[in-house]
Amino acid sequence: MGVGTVRQYWVASLPESSHRLYGAALDDLETRYHMQSVTLNEAFGSRAAGRFITARISASLVAELADCLAESLQGVLCAMEEHGRHYGTLPNVEPLDAENFRGANPQRIARTDHLLSTVLFQGRSRFFHKLHALTEALDGIQKQSRVAARALADDGEASIGRHYQALEVLDYDLNTCLRETVIVLKSFFCVLPSEEVGPFREKLLFRMPSLKTLAC
Repeated sequence: MGVGTVRQYWVASLPESSHRLYGAALDDLETRYHMQSVTLNEAFGSRAAGRFITARISASLVAELADCLAESLQGVLCAMEEHGRHYGTLPNVEPLDAENFRGANPQRIARTDHLLSTVLFQGRSRFFHKLHALTEALDGIQKQSRVAARALADDGEASIGRHYQALEVLDYDLNTCLRETVIVLKSFFCVLPSEEVGPFREKLLFRMPSLKTLAC
């Protein structure tokens, strides 16, 4: 396991090669979330203005964009897991906090991760369980986003407010998963030896092909 706390990792400077790769991944993820968040705001704005067809189209796009972001985040988590299992390079992590989520399913996953990390898991197992917990939460967000988008397209006006509220909650929890993943990724880079940056870069590019167009 790496030496240091999550707080120390977060404020630490990275070597140039790690900094470029981390920065490229961060920019890609933040751009995807910004696109999804802006589209969600457009959906709310269209609904408030009575442009219901436009609002439904925007809501459908929100689900697609959330799906793309979730897949990218899962790719980052998978790359860290694969590298960590092969090389044994693992940072210290903090368990998920249910108070940082709004949806019932992510809250349940977070409570389980916190309980197991506090009572049962140590070191290596704690890192991998957090990756799995985030992956599970993202999978649930993907499924629920698709359900909400389909419901907005098919249901009547009487229930439309409930579906928009569901999208708002999913956006909040997706943002939490993004922040948690970014923190773990920064921590991972802090303990990644220089000779492992290349192999990890290949794993990350395989899981996030969009990074190949960025300077990393």
